[in-house]
Amino acid sequence: MMKEKQEGLKAFMRLYPQGVTVVTTKINGRPFGMTVSSFTSVSMDPPLVMMAIDRSSNTHKAFIDSQIFVVHLLSSDQAQLSEIFAGRAKTENRFEGIGYDEGVGGVPILRDAPAHLICQKYKVYEAGDHDLILCEILEVVVKRRDFKPLIYRDRAYTTVAG
Repeated sequence: MMKEKQEGLKAFMRLYPQGVTVVTTKINGRPFGMTVSSFTSVSMDPPLVMMAIDRSSNTHKAFIDSQIFVVHLLSSDQAQLSEIFAGRAKTENRFEGIGYDEGVGGVPILRDAPAHLICQKYKVYEAGDHDLILCEILEVVVKRRDFKPLIYRDRAYTTVAG
């Protein structure tokens, strides 16, 4: 019965369109980044966002141990960037050839992302096979408003109409 529920939830969630973000951090002088679609705002007072990180991810420990994160919105023409940070593109260093600057604590900020949030870890909660990381917003940067966001639905990238 559990396997049936798990498969049903996967099928349901594939139909739920989700925005695509790349979250970056730096720990022990090394940059880390991953594609995160389980991301949402949680509170306005204080301003909090949440991301869910799979415990089996090879970047999980870096994100749990870090204090500062940058959440980047991606535009519809940045699917390849999402693939790189999801680990699906074969590259040794996810940051190789990608333009970025260093923000607070040296955390990478992707130059081509149209908007990003600089966040500080607030709390971490265990939730099944994931950890939920709540982050307090330190800074909001919107470089462009005139972009179509990258959306993931039914195992494919898409964007909004209009």
